[in-house]
Amino acid sequence: MIVANWKLNPSTLKEAVELSFSIEQTKKNTVVLCPPTIYLSQIEYANLGAQDCFWQEKGAFTGQTSPAQLKDLKIKYCIVGHSERRALGETDDQINEKVRVCQSQKLIPILCVGYGTTVEQDDLEVVDVLKGQLEADLSGVDASQVVVAYEPVWAISTGDPYATKKVATPEHSEKIAIFIKTKYGAQRVLYGGSATPKNAAGFLQQPHVDGLLVGGASLIAKQFNEMINL
Repeated sequence: MIVANWKLNPSTLKEAVELSFSIEQTKKNTVVLCPPTIYLSQIEYANLGAQDCFWQEKGAFTGQTSPAQLKDLKIKYCIVGHSERRALGETDDQINEKVRVCQSQKLIPILCVGYGTTVEQDDLEVVDVLKGQLEADLSGVDASQVVVAYEPVWAISTGDPYATKKVATPEHSEKIAIFIKTKYGAQRVLYGGSATPKNAAGFLQQPHVDGLLVGGASLIAKQFNEMINL
């Protein structure tokens, strides 16, 4: 499963549609495009996902996007708890509410964890951070129906696919994926954090890493097409 998180890109609908048309429809992997919310109704692709949603289905919540509205657009997936949202103050309680409401609307949540980890931490210290997030985020949730994306925050793409960035090793991501599956019952665990065509194969070859959450490289069709066909 390869998920493209376009974040706040591109700047125009024309560019977004052109980018979506440039990305291959491959049968080898499940490919999910997550463009900005404003473009979702205008992009045609087999699997579309939202970058976020609100934890209420309707009401006086100016500027928010309801999971019920996403469902009406035939959106299948929704990223929840991305580190950039957590950095803005989103709490684990709010993330849990989002996961719950996504499931109630038959959207598949892509739950991001790993915010608060540092490059200096060893595997056990990382696990301690993830425990707090996963126990709160998955409370009262059918974890087998949640895709978990492990994002070591220090490795996440800044949007420039050519920038030098330290990336977690495939071996580290494999250990974390085993922990998440064994402890919490998740069926699919992705790695996210500056994944590119150069390092993607190493992660995808790990038995318990089920795919990638791709940032900057997903904005370059040639690079992303290489990754989804590995």
